[in-house]
Amino acid sequence: MVAMGGVALLTALLAGLLTAPLLGSATEDAVREPLSRQADFLARVVPVTGPGFSRGPAAAFRAELSVGLVDTDGSTTGVAAVLTSAERAALTAGQPVSTDGVFEGESVVIEARALRDGGALVLATDAAFVDEASATLRRRVLLAITLGLLAALGVAWFVASRVGRPLTSTAEAARRLAAGERGITLAPTGTSEVDDVAAALTALDQALSRSEGRQRDFLLSVSHELRTPLTAVRGYAEALADGVVPPDEVGDVATTMRAEADRMAGYVEDLLALARLQADDFSLHVGAVDVGEVLAATHRAWSDRAGRAGLALVTHAVPVVLDTDGERLRQVLDALLDNAVRVCSPGDRVALEASATAAAVRVEVRDSGPGLTEDDARVAFVPGALHERYAGQPGQPGQDRGGQGVGLALAARLVDRLGGTIAVSRAPEGGAAFVIDLPR
Repeated sequence: MVAMGGVALLTALLAGLLTAPLLGSATEDAVREPLSRQADFLARVVPVTGPGFSRGPAAAFRAELSVGLVDTDGSTTGVAAVLTSAERAALTAGQPVSTDGVFEGESVVIEARALRDGGALVLATDAAFVDEASATLRRRVLLAITLGLLAALGVAWFVASRVGRPLTSTAEAARRLAAGERGITLAPTGTSEVDDVAAALTALDQALSRSEGRQRDFLLSVSHELRTPLTAVRGYAEALADGVVPPDEVGDVATTMRAEADRMAGYVEDLLALARLQADDFSLHVGAVDVGEVLAATHRAWSDRAGRAGLALVTHAVPVVLDTDGERLRQVLDALLDNAVRVCSPGDRVALEASATAAAVRVEVRDSGPGLTEDDARVAFVPGALHERYAGQPGQPGQDRGGQGVGLALAARLVDRLGGTIAVSRAPEGGAAFVIDLPR
């Protein structure tokens, strides 16, 4: 309301400042124009000699109108004496003259016209009439500006009441969202712009609710996954402390405790890596990398594990050099292969391929395992989503055989940091196909 009122007041002031210089000239023109018409008329109908006109001292047709003559010999009478020689010469040449001057101590507005029989007629009126008319006009303009200002303030009040209050309510809803409140409902206001803002705020509310719900579910999953190995480690530690473990079983107990500890350590490392990807200090070491060599090294590292799982690992890559971080690319491939090895069954096939175009290098990790449904693909890179969906179901993506549901999220974040894209679809082999495109 204050801002709108200020705009209205400023507009009125500007209108007054711009109008004021024009009032004087407009008023003078308004006075001079009828005086000019009278001079034109009299110059046509009044003879120089005879009873209709006097060559004597100035004659006054009206109290506010002074009359003078310029004779054929150049002599002047009455107000005509005010004219300069140049103006009298112009009249002699038949040209009209419009000027100002001082006659008998008063400022006058002068209109002069040549007579048809020679000489010229000069009409003058007191300039005070111009000042009076200008003052009247100024008062009327000031009144009009004042009325316009009052109307503008009324409109500002109306607009502020119609738009300002809903905006205030919307701002309050935004503050409640920032404070952590969810499920906020905003009623329609009838103003399309305000309703658009309210709809966007409602969409933000829903998006935050979904995101926070996924984070909450992920934290619950983390708690569950950590609780299991912690319980095992604590139980074995208490058994060792109480001396209830037979000496010949101590080695087996220690091995189990170490495996559970490694499981927790791996989980924590994955979570820390995922957190680092969100941080500003996450670093990349970009340089010329032969993608074919990266895939070859990956094949050597994973061939033994794939063989022990009864899987056939097939790698095919063209030699292509790309400016990227080779270690991070290897980390992505490790995460995808770890997922493939865990979900596939003995006899399945895992393919690791790389190809190149003029614009990008494509790396694919495909398998003939159970694959992903369309619903799975939509949440494949959400931390813990597939793990929660298929926990305890052997042979499914994210199942409970050593996976925590973080690896695919790590891979997606790493690819994004490398400037590329990652997508998942159905593989020709029947399972899942993870496709990475890195710009060259």
